Amino acid sequence: MERRAFFKLAGLSAAVLAVSGTLGACEAGKLPDNPLTANNEANETAGQSSVMGQPAISFGADVDVLIVGSGVSGLSAAIDPLEAKRSVMIVDKLDLLGGESFDSNGVMRIAGTDAQQQAGVKTTVDEAWDVRKKELSSGGDENLDFAKLLFSTATDWANRLASDYGAQFADPKTYTQNGVNASVMLPKNGLGDMQSIMMPLRDGLTNKGATFSTGHRAVAFILNESGAPCGMRFCAEASTSVLDVRARRIVIATGGFASSQPLVHANTPDRERVGCYTVSSMGEGQQLCSLLGGQLVDMDKIAPLTSNLPQATAWGLFGPTVIVDALGHRFAREDDVNAAANACYTEERGYWWTVFGKQLTESSQSRSIAEVTSKNAKRLIGPFDTLDELAAGMGISADVLNDTFDRYDGFTKAGKDDDFGRTMFLEELEGPYYALKQVPQRYKTRGGVKTDQTGRVLSVVGAALPNVYCCGSVAAFSVGGLASNGAFGMLVGQAVAASLDDEDKAASDAESENAAS
Repeated sequence: MERRAFFKLAGLSAAVLAVSGTLGACEAGKLPDNPLTANNEANETAGQSSVMGQPAISFGADVDVLIVGSGVSGLSAAIDPLEAKRSVMIVDKLDLLGGESFDSNGVMRIAGTDAQQQAGVKTTVDEAWDVRKKELSSGGDENLDFAKLLFSTATDWANRLASDYGAQFADPKTYTQNGVNASVMLPKNGLGDMQSIMMPLRDGLTNKGATFSTGHRAVAFILNESGAPCGMRFCAEASTSVLDVRARRIVIATGGFASSQPLVHANTPDRERVGCYTVSSMGEGQQLCSLLGGQLVDMDKIAPLTSNLPQATAWGLFGPTVIVDALGHRFAREDDVNAAANACYTEERGYWWTVFGKQLTESSQSRSIAEVTSKNAKRLIGPFDTLDELAAGMGISADVLNDTFDRYDGFTKAGKDDDFGRTMFLEELEGPYYALKQVPQRYKTRGGVKTDQTGRVLSVVGAALPNVYCCGSVAAFSVGGLASNGAFGMLVGQAVAASLDDEDKAASDAESENAAS
């Protein structure tokens, strides 16, 4: 008979997890001396918790699959277990579902989907991967085999979301031309409209039987008598109550650690003085998995920066823009969503202006332009009919701005950007002119929990920990953004469903053998 005394908690208290830099101070891949007891001693007295001051373990829910985090990777991980008729519970510390995926710019790197083919976009996954591979490699990503798997899987992920869950994507015809953006998908209403993807997926999962709990932060794994994870303890954000959930499989999809100043300080101190766009990526998943014995790798890799207005960083993918610094000098390519923020910070330029005109305001992303500029009117300059007027509004030298545009216009005529290598929408701007002021901010981190290609958490000796999976930005080898994270979640969901089937079959076979004997 199962007794409460058999259960232990492996983790930290909610208060410590929220502010601690303990694990971030460890070298990547190194653990405390005893990850299961470094922060708590087991108490074997019946009915007692293994953490002093914590209530005894009492399960309030019992499911096949527990998913921690409701971003795009977490929700995607629920698809296959639910379709296999497994019970699935998704828990998020925020009051609203969707995590920080809901607030992203919505650019998804995908090729070969049904929607793209129907729109006449013939670029294949292999053709698109050749380009994407170079981009990821130049950004320092080394596990390109796994990145290719995620990129290839993203096609099936997008097709399933559209056909089975009613996710709404924009018509690729509206933003794809002459091969430009042939491997990009956007939500129905363009940049920033992630509700067109996330809400149908959430509702579809609900209809298939998923249960959700919000406002609960994961604080510890619950271990059974053999030391294997069999559940998770959550603390309510708005009270001191706890929720214990028993689960046969646990999927950690809690995101990166960009919002955690202690972890950023410990792992990427060169970024600790940058403001942060995200507010919830606190690194709880990385810390909990490390305490369980999981290996953390590559958390010291330099993470890319973005603008404090992330949608605006993607405008250069859909129309001509010119990026200039506080003095009016062009300093980065406009068709790379991270280039301006990275250069602005590393070169100590303070802030930058994105200059745009008629082509962008009348482009497929006019909704994004209107939304961002209306919400940030104090950062917007314009409209102006001439560059001299624009320069005066920006408070910079008209001569400098005109020289900058003369040089840029020369590149557009030559069809080659000799300064920064821009290739997309290398076109002269047409007035009226506007300029939007932006500053660099953190929004993501790299590295995290080491997993195999099915998302199983690996220990420091490379063995898979029982019952625990990771996907999305909490995992070390997740690269490529929204679509790759969604694909990663789906792959993990498939692996979890298959492992439960195998476990049930083995149990059934053993039962049959015992009956026969």
